[in-house]
Amino acid sequence: MSSLNWLAEAIPAFRNLSKAIAKGETFPVVMLGGTEEFAIAEARVALLDHLLKDASADFDYFEAEATAVSAGDLNEQLVALPMFGARRVVVLNDPEAARKDESKQKLLKRYMERPSPTTSLVLIQPLDRKPNKFEMERLQNAPNSYWFFELRESEIAKFVKSFVADNKKTIASNAVDYLIENSTSQLRDLKAKLEHLILYTGDAPEITAEMAMRATGITAEVDVFKFDDAILEGNASRVLKEARELMDKGMDELALLGRLRGTISKVWICGGLAARRAVEADFQKVLGGQVFKKNEFIGAARRIGERQLQDSLLSLLQIELHAKSKSSEVRSQIFEWLWTACGGKKSGTGGTLVKQKEYVR
Repeated sequence: MSSLNWLAEAIPAFRNLSKAIAKGETFPVVMLGGTEEFAIAEARVALLDHLLKDASADFDYFEAEATAVSAGDLNEQLVALPMFGARRVVVLNDPEAARKDESKQKLLKRYMERPSPTTSLVLIQPLDRKPNKFEMERLQNAPNSYWFFELRESEIAKFVKSFVADNKKTIASNAVDYLIENSTSQLRDLKAKLEHLILYTGDAPEITAEMAMRATGITAEVDVFKFDDAILEGNASRVLKEARELMDKGMDELALLGRLRGTISKVWICGGLAARRAVEADFQKVLGGQVFKKNEFIGAARRIGERQLQDSLLSLLQIELHAKSKSSEVRSQIFEWLWTACGGKKSGTGGTLVKQKEYVR
């Protein structure tokens, strides 16, 4: 049983969403939210794979933070007609953060009452805490919404075993206990530890508690994994922070550039494979031991777009050549590239330009 299927079986909201997708629902307006980030992310991937299956992500897809897009620009995206697919997909992150923007709230309210027949508006609403009983009832009564919250310890243990089984391994019960005890309540943190652990254990058929303890202690490699994850997520502020920490710890600029070139190349290739409906074996050849991150690579390709990926790779090569030929400081150039490639200047998902300058300093 895959972790995705288990989520559908264990979490009612995920199960309801999966059923709606299986029925071919077009989701004119839909909200995914809650405090459980991993479940939200998996639901988002499943939903976008469904909505974009007949569309071109470069032309029929738009994503932005609610606070970073103007009401006028958002309206243009919502009323635009699809260019190549049957529908457009507009993803608006954290709409609650823009609650004080009256023009934006009026636009969303008016649009939700009469949504475009050719556009799917996907609202992603993370919450800082689990709602109380009254708030929960109100949320669950909201139409076209799917909410995800933290799981019980027994459910988390079941997730760990399912995730490991997905990767053709077993895990000792004391290793499960150790991972749960040393992870946050968020499945995303546990998932990241499991991914690193599976890579660390290599061909070993069973994961022991000792392996789990050793793997979670590989801080340097985990830092690089965190950097890669930040790039795939597209969080410009976070990726600048991770990059600065890596270089402050002694990572060579050329080594970082090589890592970036490899990651962005994989993103580009995975985007093409997804567009061609490639089989799992093709992704395995490209990603190797990181094939479990296939959805993250595909999501990054859709968010960045093929043209920007090409420009990003060319810019990386120019920075690398500059570093090799002139032996000059290219740290600020790397930070600027990261900011642009991760969407800081495109959609504002990573914060403001002021933040970028703070990180460069």
